[in-house]
Amino acid sequence: MTSTDDGDVGGVPAAGTVTTTGPTLDSPTVGITDFLGLAGREDPRSVFTCSSRVHGVTGTLLVLPDALVLGEDDGTVRIPAAEVDAWWDSSSGDVFSLAVQGRHRHSVVLLSEFRRATVHAMTRAYGPLNRLSA
Repeated sequence: MTSTDDGDVGGVPAAGTVTTTGPTLDSPTVGITDFLGLAGREDPRSVFTCSSRVHGVTGTLLVLPDALVLGEDDGTVRIPAAEVDAWWDSSSGDVFSLAVQGRHRHSVVLLSEFRRATVHAMTRAYGPLNRLSA
């Protein structure tokens, strides 16, 4: 198994690529078999959750019946469901960005593999895509 020192799954591997063959693991993400494991413990009330680490940036999304939680390396924001005015997504290569407009605009970057499931979950929770003008 090959991993990078920083646990990054996207982009160019870090300069210090390490090969492991046993239980000695250098990366905090080695041994996680799916990206949901990156998010830690799942909230039992969640409708949908995903997490990924791309190009050194960790993004998490948690859709709850009463709120939406977006997290990145610089912090986490919880948006009450009643405050979600609009949401949209945009793709760029192996990632996509989910933007949510509430009292403020927030976004999170996730792996493109999660795009369909994310759009489905967001549509079920908050209605169809609704792009507000900037």
